[in-house]
Amino acid sequence: MLWYLLYPLRGTSQPPRLSANHPIRRAFFRHGKTTAQHWLVAMLVSVAIAMGFSFPTIFLSENPTAGFAAYPHHVWTTARRFEGDQRMIDVEMRQVWVHGSYMNALDKDVLKSALKIQQAIVGPEKLTSVYPTLNEQLRSSTISWGYHSPLMYWNNSAEIIGHDKDILCTINDQSGTSSSLNVALRPASVFAGKKFDRKKLLAADALVITLMNKVENGVGGRWDDQMLSLTSGACKNCRLFPQNGHVTRNRVYEFSFMPLSLQENIALTFAYTCMALYVLLSLRRLKAFHSRFGLVVTAITQMTCSILASFTICGILKINLSMIPQNAYPFVVLVVGLENMFRLINAVLAYPATMATDQRIANALGDVGPVSIATAAQNLIILSFLSYFVSPGVGAFCAFACIATLFDAFFLLTFFVAVLNVDIRRFELQDTLARSTHQKTRRRQSPAVKAQHTWFDALVRGRLPFSTRMAGTAVTTTFILSLNYHFFERHEQATSLRHLLGLARGGPPSVADFDTFTPPPMNATLTPGEWMRMQDFDTAREVMRLAKPGADSFIIRVFAPLIVVLADADRTGAPLGTEAWVHALRSYAIHHFYPVAVAVVFAVAFVAVLMNFLLYSEASEESSSEEDRYEEALGVQSVGLPHKLDIIKLAGTEKGHLVTIGLDRSIAVSLFDRSVQAYQTRSLPPDALSKLQWPIRHCILDDSGEWLGLHCADDRIAVYSFAAGCFSEQSLQYPDDNPPVLFRFFRVQCKETVAQTWLMILTSGGRLTMSLMGRETSTSAARLSQTPLLGATLTFQNSQGRRLYTATDDARLVSYSWSNDSWKEACSALLPVKTRQGRLTGAVSIATHYDLGPEILVVVTTSAVLFVDSSIMSTISRIDLGSPTEQVIIGNVTHCAACGSVALRSVGLLCEARPDNSYQITVLSAREGELGGALCLRNNAPSCHPFTQAHSVAHQVPNASGTLCALDSQAVLGLRRSSKPLTNKSPPVKQATSHQLRHRRRTSTNTSTNIHADEWEAYKLGLDGEVETTAVPATNDTDTQEPLYVHQAGPAIALDHQSTAVAFGNQVKVIRMSRRGSLAGRSDSTVLQRHGSTSRRRLTLRKGL
Repeated sequence: MLWYLLYPLRGTSQPPRLSANHPIRRAFFRHGKTTAQHWLVAMLVSVAIAMGFSFPTIFLSENPTAGFAAYPHHVWTTARRFEGDQRMIDVEMRQVWVHGSYMNALDKDVLKSALKIQQAIVGPEKLTSVYPTLNEQLRSSTISWGYHSPLMYWNNSAEIIGHDKDILCTINDQSGTSSSLNVALRPASVFAGKKFDRKKLLAADALVITLMNKVENGVGGRWDDQMLSLTSGACKNCRLFPQNGHVTRNRVYEFSFMPLSLQENIALTFAYTCMALYVLLSLRRLKAFHSRFGLVVTAITQMTCSILASFTICGILKINLSMIPQNAYPFVVLVVGLENMFRLINAVLAYPATMATDQRIANALGDVGPVSIATAAQNLIILSFLSYFVSPGVGAFCAFACIATLFDAFFLLTFFVAVLNVDIRRFELQDTLARSTHQKTRRRQSPAVKAQHTWFDALVRGRLPFSTRMAGTAVTTTFILSLNYHFFERHEQATSLRHLLGLARGGPPSVADFDTFTPPPMNATLTPGEWMRMQDFDTAREVMRLAKPGADSFIIRVFAPLIVVLADADRTGAPLGTEAWVHALRSYAIHHFYPVAVAVVFAVAFVAVLMNFLLYSEASEESSSEEDRYEEALGVQSVGLPHKLDIIKLAGTEKGHLVTIGLDRSIAVSLFDRSVQAYQTRSLPPDALSKLQWPIRHCILDDSGEWLGLHCADDRIAVYSFAAGCFSEQSLQYPDDNPPVLFRFFRVQCKETVAQTWLMILTSGGRLTMSLMGRETSTSAARLSQTPLLGATLTFQNSQGRRLYTATDDARLVSYSWSNDSWKEACSALLPVKTRQGRLTGAVSIATHYDLGPEILVVVTTSAVLFVDSSIMSTISRIDLGSPTEQVIIGNVTHCAACGSVALRSVGLLCEARPDNSYQITVLSAREGELGGALCLRNNAPSCHPFTQAHSVAHQVPNASGTLCALDSQAVLGLRRSSKPLTNKSPPVKQATSHQLRHRRRTSTNTSTNIHADEWEAYKLGLDGEVETTAVPATNDTDTQEPLYVHQAGPAIALDHQSTAVAFGNQVKVIRMSRRGSLAGRSDSTVLQRHGSTSRRRLTLRKGL
């Protein structure tokens, strides 16, 4: 409803869709992802909280003053101030509360003293003298007065009290005995400050003697006179309040007690029936039976716990819920709870089933979580507003609805999200979505038959303009106003809107419930108002028979009670003020901790076993089908781009962003949105492209995707800002004529300002150019090294900050630290490798590995692989190479069994491409059983297993030239032509002419699609030699341009440690693997080096054309 009210200002009734970077959406996204990843913990914690709050309402309901026993089942009750004609008063009620020592009212001396007080006021009445004719007098309405006293358990006899050996047994056995008012002597109505064990009374703090008389009878005045004489007669040494025994304060109330009418029962039944039909029809979209049944059970469980917990909180806050039947309370919770649940389910189903489970739930919660919380806040405001204008009973109902809304929101974000995650993990919702999509596709192929949908069907499917987002608030408000209408239709012949809102009551709110009486000046466990609210409704019905036989309401004048504290009574144990909360919690902990703990432990254990049972079949299915497991472990995503010709340049970032340059001189940047696992592509406009000197030699992109750097043919560095939509005015020139060894953006976090983005260009000639983005004058150029460079890398580590490492052609490894916006040399060391006349002959790769951490550098030269300690630049281990190696793959990291230092299970060496376009991976490992099967890096002990004694195994990767990348996740990902024979092929295509090659787009026929759909495959090669493959679709529905025929894929780059991007004609195929392997032990450092977009070539001192 909030968004409809804001329609004039916003111009739309749809809720705002927060961006992926909005802090509120990110907070809900993180909560959803954390809950989905730790679903069992979230579920068990929420179950424990639900059981803890529901226990008092469920298991204490046998207590006559607690739980459900405190609320009527099928009746409306009202107790409100009466401001009408005083002559309409039917009954007067007076009370005498007799206190002994704290919680010792059942002592025989206290009972005998109370009997003397009662006899002084009423007289020596016995039950035998009034009981035989009482029913007849009630039927004829001739009885004019009576009293209700706990002393009637002993027939108002001090002798019987003295001979009673078990006071508690007498009370509990005779709790059905009737008093002179023909009202059952229930312990709840004759004692105050009671303590129960189930229905058995254990102790009481005060004896309550209730005196009632009709107004036309003058016995009330006689009772007042008797109370004045107590201090001189029966209570000479007692303390009274008021001190003289003269009670003058009184209030006039109207009590009503009316069962639900037939029309009200029908209306309530109709409301719940409509709700059940809505749920069943809404669940039609979930075809999986188990999911549907599980979600229904989850919804019922969640809303039941919300209702029970709300009853408990209302009891703690002493909110009087006795004026409305119990049957009405679940309605509002069901309306609001179901609305939020279906909103979340629909949001989850809106994301593709191929997305990871935690990502689907996180994104769904990020989308609808803010809306659900805003709706809950809106309902809280509306309910709080209504509570000021409706009748007192409905006001208490509004308070209950507010508390239930908060509980429902809490359980939605914890319990329901966890259960929904379990449901998706069982692949029921994915299978349903896949079958539904397949059926829709098949139906679209035959448009001859068009189904006719009725208005009701459109309403059920949610296709009408009226949104269900407003329905929950509207139904809740209507229901509350309907409840309020009930309290006024009986008193107003013509009920207007003013009466409906309760504005014409003409008096103050009556929720005070006798609490306006001055509290007694002694420690008491209960006030008169609290005692009145505790009375059950059977007692009220019996009292009404006395006041007005056959009527459903009566008017009563209630006098403030006369408090009598006996002589020598010790009241120091009773809590007072804020101590009452502490006392209540202490009492609850002492008497109910064990059953609550047992109930919570049982519920948690039951849910844990149930989840284990539900997910057991999933584990069996996963282990039984290796092919399905492999398909899940490897996935391919097509990124459609606006290029009309092939991609020749490709660069990326660790966050998955891409920049591509096509032969048609177009540039596109694709930003990866992790929340939806999809790419958003934007192109450089034509006016920007016209300012560049082609061809573009190098391209880079910063991690945020905001800055794009281009090395143009005229040696100018063009920096394009996507935030500003234009090129930066900074004038940057390439430092020299040497190729770059490092060309990248990096960010520096400053204490005073936000993070700064720097552009860094380091050439093989040792020239360094630095420029701070966003500042035109912040550009510096210097010679970093007098010796030519063969390699460089940039890293960040928490202990040493940002570091730059370079390798010179005289075999020296140099470390630089970042300080005051410049690089300062920290240390250097010679590399123990073979040189030719003191010079290295090829490029040098410098990298770090997640599991090894930033303390160890992996330096790859043409003759050896070196493991270098980055702190002191000393070589700790080496691997001699027999042939040039492209990349090194680090296996599982462990500890050496001999010396305890860092060791590797295996190391893979990816050699350069062969003439037949194949690659070879040589895997070095220790033989089984040799020192734990690990290769030690430091060799501190004679028994360490060095790399010189490693066992080597070679694996071949055929037909993979230029299309593979080695990742830190112990695998090689790439793209190649499928070696499997193609089936159902079309006739061979004739050789294309040069004109045809220029227009190689497919005309998107089904035949041509089938030809190439299985020709290409993505593969993953692990260090153990296992190969996982998956087919690569040649087309994608989201392509901006029609795909080209691909003869050879590439170039390829590594994005992060789990994915690779390969240029595929005018598209990019992103290959991702599941998060398994070494990433479980990821270090805190962040490696900033990115792989190049072409296969590595030797660096010379002059640039190649």
